[in-house]
Amino acid sequence: MTITKGYTTLALLRSELGSYAASDTTDDSKLEAAVMAASRQIDAHTGRFFWQDATVVSRQFYAEEDDCCTVDDISTATGLVVKTDSGDNGGFATTLTITTNFILTPPNAALGYPVRPWTGIQLVDGTTFPRSESKRPGVQVTAKFGWPVVPDDVAKACLIQSVQLFKASDAVFGAIQLGDGFATRVRASLNPLAEALLEPYCHPRVG
Repeated sequence: MTITKGYTTLALLRSELGSYAASDTTDDSKLEAAVMAASRQIDAHTGRFFWQDATVVSRQFYAEEDDCCTVDDISTATGLVVKTDSGDNGGFATTLTITTNFILTPPNAALGYPVRPWTGIQLVDGTTFPRSESKRPGVQVTAKFGWPVVPDDVAKACLIQSVQLFKASDAVFGAIQLGDGFATRVRASLNPLAEALLEPYCHPRVG
């Protein structure tokens, strides 16, 4: 198995566990599986993903207001194309121009630390997004979705959770031995520290 779209590395996990030499690849498949599983737990918990799409892809959205539309995380404006379905026929025939017709929001996302994605499209020329009688999505965004860089605290949360998942197979009656006679119970959910690190990145939950 190869770690794909994982939020920490095999080398860091080995170092965190402290029991593997650089040349020891005995448990690599289990270590990689732990990183992959932890990364997908993070996606599910936060409601977003932290890798950047390799190529642009098209997604469709409903505008919640006449002049603004919330979208999935957009990692870069390079290759961005925004179109609207003004004919309400699924054709997306109208192309909008950035800075002329719309801006990306929040406006200072790319200036923060960590660099954050854009999550909205705000019209600035007085026009409005089309309202659909057919109930079709009215906005199409072609972009590289995701995050420009994995934030440090997300990477740390992944490392913590990867350790927990890797050690879970050693659990006896739901607990793992950590040395000096001390044991800790394996949790089915995220490690509390990992959960706390991820909290600023969670999409608001409805209901």
